[in-house]
Amino acid sequence: MRSTGCMTCSAARATHRDRSACIPTKRAAARTPSPTDPCAARPTGGPSAIPSQNSPIRERRAMNITLAYGKTGLDIAIDDALKPAVYRKKRNPGAADPHAALDTAMAAPIGAPRLRDIAAGKKTAAIVINDITRPVPNKLLLPHIIDELRWAGLRDTDICILNATGTHRPAPRDEQIELVGEDILARHPFFNHDCHADHDHLYLGLTPNGTEVFLDKRYMEADVRVLTGLIEPHFMAGYSGGRKALCPGLASIRTVRHIHHPRFMEHPTAANLVVKGNFMHEELLSIIRMARVDFIVNAVINEDRELCAAFCGDVDEAHLAGVEAARRYDVVEADAEADIVITTSAGYPLDKTFYQAVKGLCGVEGLVRRGGTVILAAECSEGMGNPAFLDCLRVRAQFASHDDYIRHIEQPDHFIPDQWQVEKLSQALRRAHAVLVAGGLSEKDHQLTLCERAASVESALRACLQKHGPSAKIAVVPEGPYVIPVVKGE
Repeated sequence: MRSTGCMTCSAARATHRDRSACIPTKRAAARTPSPTDPCAARPTGGPSAIPSQNSPIRERRAMNITLAYGKTGLDIAIDDALKPAVYRKKRNPGAADPHAALDTAMAAPIGAPRLRDIAAGKKTAAIVINDITRPVPNKLLLPHIIDELRWAGLRDTDICILNATGTHRPAPRDEQIELVGEDILARHPFFNHDCHADHDHLYLGLTPNGTEVFLDKRYMEADVRVLTGLIEPHFMAGYSGGRKALCPGLASIRTVRHIHHPRFMEHPTAANLVVKGNFMHEELLSIIRMARVDFIVNAVINEDRELCAAFCGDVDEAHLAGVEAARRYDVVEADAEADIVITTSAGYPLDKTFYQAVKGLCGVEGLVRRGGTVILAAECSEGMGNPAFLDCLRVRAQFASHDDYIRHIEQPDHFIPDQWQVEKLSQALRRAHAVLVAGGLSEKDHQLTLCERAASVESALRACLQKHGPSAKIAVVPEGPYVIPVVKGE
């Protein structure tokens, strides 16, 4: 029987405190897809499909592992004799009292005055949140931020919430409720950013690298500017959080196009875990300096989506402090590269689309050996992603190699929004083959993914063992891109 959940956040279990906040904790029990399960991936029977077997791997002794997949998880069983190495995020205990932890961080910000002091005498404020693809504990963070602004004398109607969608779709009403809760939505203006609406952006000038900076004017016109976010590994900017809520979060498509140009994306520093010297990170900081950020509130969470720590204050100093804290848990040491890696896109909400699921492949680039195979389990409950992403995949399919594709998209007259995600996918596939287990994708959609299709992780593993041999080294990363295995000595 399904447990009674929170009507506000739809969490299967929730801990409720004061301030109308709700904090999701444990995931629902994992499931194993059955032949009648509408969310189970099915073989197409085509040349790119891995055929289903009569039963999953059934050995006398098996290692049972739950992968982060959708909202419920996915149970798999692997024969112990295969000796799979399992890499999990190091256990980071949640704060005993999340509200107290946040109060402490807000009262002693890093590199900045207290928010109530910044807001004193001001008339308007904009609080920037991440969109639905990021599991930021907004319902915990926002009441504390709003309390500080109220303390300074701002009225609820003068404090707006800006949904930093970047190039993603806007949040409909039900997602707005999921993001911030009905109470906050009823009291504060809520706006979805639209990167294509030129009239909603202000021009700030050029960065030293020539990026044209256009940012959401509702942010730029606010007297007090606050960014929120989640600090986790990011496959382009090293770590998420901090500056990313502003750009690409609130940037015009013209600005997003510049910072995702191949000269940034192909740079070796534009990768997971790299912040210092990261070419993209440095460009984002240039944009931040032009726009002014008064205060950030960033969260570090664990695998149960519990708040572990909050980092508040200056957009650069507080963010870097959070990165160092997160790094202690996000990075794990691997003994050796693996021939076969089983991974995920961290489950809901990151695996809602194949666009986001690409991050799962990128997270294990340093773990899978060159020429190996990655088995990616991602539900993709909303399908592929934006139509532009599908157009980009069609373009990539026209080229035999990654280098040929890059030469094409580098041309000044070529640009399709979301091409950067296909570029990162292409980079990952240059290193290793990929097999996708995605219950939410149709056969037609799957043909665009550049990945082989499998009905289950077990059937994919059987096929991979035939390809790489019975003694192949196997690694499993159940939490996908939320943990980055690094091979010793690299």
